[in-house]
Amino acid sequence: MEKVRVALPTFEVFRAEGGIRVEGGKGFNRVEIRSLTARDLKEGYAVFKTSPAGKPFGRFHTERWSILGIFDNLSRAYEVAKREGGTYRNWVEGWGGHLEVFVNGQRWEVESPFRFEGEVWVEDVWVGRGFHWQRRERAFYKGVFYAYAWGRGVKVVLEVPLEEYVAAVASSEMHPEAPAEALKAQIVAARTNLFRTAGKHHPNEPYDVCAEDHCQVFRGFHVLKGDVLNLSAETAGEIILYAGEPIEARYSKSCGGITEEFSVVWGEEDKPYSPSFRDWEREDGHSASSEEGFRRFYPVEDSFCNVEFHGIENLYRWEISYTQEELTERLKHLGVGKVLHIVPLKRGRSGRIYELSVLGLECERRVKGEYRIRELLGKPFLPSSAFLVEKERGKFVFRGMGWGHGVGMCQMGAIGMAKRGHSYREILEHYYRGGVITRL
Repeated sequence: MEKVRVALPTFEVFRAEGGIRVEGGKGFNRVEIRSLTARDLKEGYAVFKTSPAGKPFGRFHTERWSILGIFDNLSRAYEVAKREGGTYRNWVEGWGGHLEVFVNGQRWEVESPFRFEGEVWVEDVWVGRGFHWQRRERAFYKGVFYAYAWGRGVKVVLEVPLEEYVAAVASSEMHPEAPAEALKAQIVAARTNLFRTAGKHHPNEPYDVCAEDHCQVFRGFHVLKGDVLNLSAETAGEIILYAGEPIEARYSKSCGGITEEFSVVWGEEDKPYSPSFRDWEREDGHSASSEEGFRRFYPVEDSFCNVEFHGIENLYRWEISYTQEELTERLKHLGVGKVLHIVPLKRGRSGRIYELSVLGLECERRVKGEYRIRELLGKPFLPSSAFLVEKERGKFVFRGMGWGHGVGMCQMGAIGMAKRGHSYREILEHYYRGGVITRL
């Protein structure tokens, strides 16, 4: 892989420096059917071979027996999905159709995708959409662009050299002025993640990865500073293998002192290279999976990720609060009435809650999933689900640890290790246990 096709966030209208404006025209709708049996798949292929819109059918995603159809009518897409059985994921507006392109006041209607090449600044690009750090910024991109009609909007796919991509990811996910060894560890993790996931997170889309947190954050090339491109060149081709395969090189901003296991966050089988452990020189096997264990660990300061670095919010420990009225209003869709108690029911070893109870005046509701809990209780999103809930002077006070899911490499911990003199290889060996760094 020498080039990476990365999808930028979907734009209502794509406006770039130089007078280029691209607007979505008529887009097609698509539907993905999952959980078909081999027989269903064989028989269904004849039905789905060509869509009503006359477009060829998308590729099969054989791991899940999924199949993709493209339709020019949303009702038709739903009707076919329902009739053909299996479990359909959803029907969504997808790529295809026509675009309106404006360059220096002149207008063309073109078939999607519209290809152009160059260097552009783009206004109002989302960063961290849906999370507590969400914002818009002006971003700089360069390479070959493919603009697709995407429902009512425009999806722009940027094709860039691999090493430039991972350098920009490292600068986006960490900080371009972080210690060199921490950046090199981030670059190798990002490259590994790319080789592991390219085409899998978005199996039926015309790109390898997206530019948002769902895959890896790629903010563009305006974040590249200092020596990051040279650091990428120094580690060119290096990825982490386990049992001969690229690992799922997960990482998050701050583990809070204890890393977490896959099963707690995603409900998947745990990975031997990403166990839960104390993020420190001396591992004591401490677990924060019980309320007592969490309270005992909360005051602990000796962790690699308990480090200050300019330009990065640490959140090793954090606190937010709600009045009872505010929390009741926020959780009114649960139908519990006036909120009386928030009770953690299940925690991972890092203290991250993956099931809790919301007890109200009218009934109780249980909420499952680390991500769902953070989404439910955040402003708009909790830094992590590792928190204590206490009532103080009429308020619900949440005192938490860490930022992110806590699985794999702790980015603040990597900075802490680098500042203590550890090399990028030592950092990667610390966070990805048993992984072998290999140059492709």
